[in-house]
Amino acid sequence: MKVAIDVGHASGTGARGNGLEEHEECTGIARQLHQALTARGIESVIIDNPQLGNREDLNEAIREVNAGDYELAVSLHCDCSDNASARGAHVCYVSSAGARCAALIAEPLCRLLPGRAMTTVYRGNLAILTRTRCVAVLCECGFISNVVDAGVIHNEKAKIAECIAAGIQAWSSVNG
Repeated sequence: MKVAIDVGHASGTGARGNGLEEHEECTGIARQLHQALTARGIESVIIDNPQLGNREDLNEAIREVNAGDYELAVSLHCDCSDNASARGAHVCYVSSAGARCAALIAEPLCRLLPGRAMTTVYRGNLAILTRTRCVAVLCECGFISNVVDAGVIHNEKAKIAECIAAGIQAWSSVNG
């Protein structure tokens, strides 16, 4: 199995909160996820184009995923809200295979970052999900605007990555 790990948003174009910036935090999560997948014998490649604008970064990520022989693409993000009490992770999907993968990732991830009523969400309007040829999911790794979630995002990247890797491994064993 080969997984594309997309660092969502170009540098400086994503969410900000509690002194943190989305791209920087997701880059750290991506590195930890790559290590966690490697430890499980799952090949992964980090896709990151921080120097591009946000639209160009998205289009390049889609191009790179589609040019590779990936079975799964995972896009990493941090949510943001004007409501400082909004918190929790969730995983977005567009296909039935994506829904199964999202559920397996969300189960451990949402135990680490609880707070959402829905842990998986169909999002047919996200290009990273609709324009990639392989199964794709988008992980919102908590609210960067919530002080509790921001602490986990900043200080517990390895735990976030382990939750995502465990879900990927479970999905791979069912679909492999």
